Amino acid sequence: MNRHLTTFLAVAVLGCASPAWAQKPQPTVLTNAQLKALLSKGLTVRITGADRPNTAARTATAVYEKDGTVRLNEGAATTTHIGSWRVEDNKFCTKYTNLGSGCFNVQKIGETAYKLIPLDGLLEGTWEVVKK
Repeated sequence: MNRHLTTFLAVAVLGCASPAWAQKPQPTVLTNAQLKALLSKGLTVRITGADRPNTAARTATAVYEKDGTVRLNEGAATTTHIGSWRVEDNKFCTKYTNLGSGCFNVQKIGETAYKLIPLDGLLEGTWEVVKK
């Protein structure tokens, strides 16, 4: 009897370890409501990422104002790009006068860190919240 119980328990435990059960959960991205809450009072972030494949990552600071405007300051030369931001369909989208536009899913990856997942051929980047 003890042997049958051991066999039953072993099969039950091993059966639970199937590949479907062991798969990592898909990352969840912020919803419209979460994105709006994050940006509703304005947000200053340090953005890190490459703007082209096979190039070194660059860092910039972006100030997202609650009125939908954005200032992006990049590099030591402090080149400032002016644009706008919006939230729609669980996406964060920006449009800059001289850089063009793009949309991202945003995934929280730390206490103040977010991953920007591009939806239109751009490269991934990260946000580190500097000031809310």
